Amino acid sequence: MSSAHPILQFQDVTIASQPPYESAIWKVSFTLGAGDLLLLRLEEEFKELPLADAAEGLVDLAAGVVRFLERDWTGLSARDAAAARGRIGRVFLTEGWLDDQGVDENIVLAQRHHTVRSEADIRQEAANLARMFRLPGLPLWPPHRVRRQDLRKAACIRALLGRPQLILLENPTLGVYADLIAPLVNAVNAARRGGAAVLWATTETRVWDDAGLRPTSRCKMFGSQMHLLTR
Repeated sequence: MSSAHPILQFQDVTIASQPPYESAIWKVSFTLGAGDLLLLRLEEEFKELPLADAAEGLVDLAAGVVRFLERDWTGLSARDAAAARGRIGRVFLTEGWLDDQGVDENIVLAQRHHTVRSEADIRQEAANLARMFRLPGLPLWPPHRVRRQDLRKAACIRALLGRPQLILLENPTLGVYADLIAPLVNAVNAARRGGAAVLWATTETRVWDDAGLRPTSRCKMFGSQMHLLTR
């Protein structure tokens, strides 16, 4: 993994086991630079780990340091931390939708909040991503009225909108692999070419074996420990 101008750094990070996580993590270290993809194989019984929350500075560490764009999350003001999170895209393990708004409104909400882009510009980029994910447009219904496969595509659009510098994918194709894998791999590779770093966590063998992903590093979780694989 690249260390020049790092985007995300974990240095000996330990997080105690606590709800809602299914496992602690112990002395996890890695660095992601522009264009890097870390593909992480999870154990079936431990899918919900604090890695993505730690990458966004959202969970207290028992030990170690997490840096985003070379800045320690613990040293950032609330305003600076919110601005930094605006440069991170994420597909959550649990959907995280506001059910009183249409899916389209959910998708554009973060860009409205974190940027000064025009509404037209935000929606045009979202529409372009929708076409990439083989949707006729942004879903307008509330989340509970949208098919699961379309909702996961919408989650990917939300994560990629605004050309984030870091993309966190938590089992994004689980249950919708056939509908999502091809456009998501294409979108991730395009984002990497544009300089984004990607952390993709999966329990699925088909994703782990996908030749199109071309990860720069492969790791497996065994209990609370992350092991770097040589192949």
